Order: sequence, then C-alpha cells, then structure tokens
Amino acid sequence: MQKVILGVLYVALVVYTLVDVVQSDDEERHGLPKFLWVVAIILLPLIGSIAWILTVYIARRKKGRAIAADWERAASPSPAPQQPRRDDKPPAGPEDDPEYLWLLEQAKIKREREERERRQQEGDEPGA
Repeated sequence: MQKVILGVLYVALVVYTLVDVVQSDDEERHGLPKFLWVVAIILLPLIGSIAWILTVYIARRKKGRAIAADWERAASPSPAPQQPRRDDKPPAGPEDDPEYLWLLEQAKIKREREERERRQQEGDEPGA
C-alpha cells in the first residue's frame, strides 16, 4: 500500500512540474527553454522536479516582492520607515524612533489636508 501511495505521489509531482513548466514565463525559467526543462524532468524525474520547484519558488518570490514594493510605494505619500533589526537597541525616546516620527509626519499631513478642505468648504458657502 505504501508503494502505491509513493508511486502516485511521484507521478503527481512529475505531472505537476511538467504542467507548471509549460505554463511558465521566461523570467521563471531563468533563460532556459521550456523543452530543456521538460527533458530534464522526464529523464531525471525526481531531481528535475525538485530543481524546477526550487527555481520557480525563488523566481516567484522575487517577483512577488517587487510587486509588493510597488504597491507599498503607491499606497503612501511618503515611504514608511524601515523595520529595525532585532539586534538593534530599542529607541531611547520617541524622538529616536523612526516609526514614531513617521506617524507624527503622517498625522501632520492629515491635519493640514483636513484644514485645507475645511477652509475650502467655508469659502464655498454662500453666506461667507
């Protein structure tokens, strides 16, 4: 029974990687043609499949980080502070904490925007 389950998992792994290779982008294949990956997976099923999964994992992770970074930049008017490393000492006071200073800056921008909108609304009223 165990041999049957292992055989099914082995075949499923090979089929999965073959389908994934056929549907992949050039960036995910790191410049190698599809047919070379297919040949590698067919001739060396276990090694080829594992190599493909690792290669694609790294490529998709890099691509995902790039997309996420674009969204983060587009979402805020100013960049968020970098997260401190774990080996860094915690800030001694609020003026030393970049996250706190960033939050203060964002609150100031919000207050200025609300004040500008309030002045525009007061200026647009007919009785003013």
